Amino acid sequence: MAIQFLLVTFPEQRAVLADGVGVGFTNHILMLPSDEYQITLDGGACVPASQDVVLTGTSMVKPMVVAFVPSAAAAPATRSAAAPAAKKKKNKNA
Repeated sequence: MAIQFLLVTFPEQRAVLADGVGVGFTNHILMLPSDEYQITLDGGACVPASQDVVLTGTSMVKPMVVAFVPSAAAAPATRSAAAPAAKKKKNKNA
């Protein structure tokens, strides 16, 4: 059984699950046996929710890259938290 290399990207560190089993963390190269996997991130709130991959033909210098991004539902909370600070700064300058 050949070892394959997988890089799962996300803006923050999250646990990476392959078929529901923890295999490592985002933004680090992971080593898994050649096979088909459903890749998800622990904690949800990402798009897509999961990705099906077939790991074959990879190498340490050319891993399979799977990208996740924060879901739109999580993004407004970040924006609204920054908005009051911007208003305060504007009021101080006025």
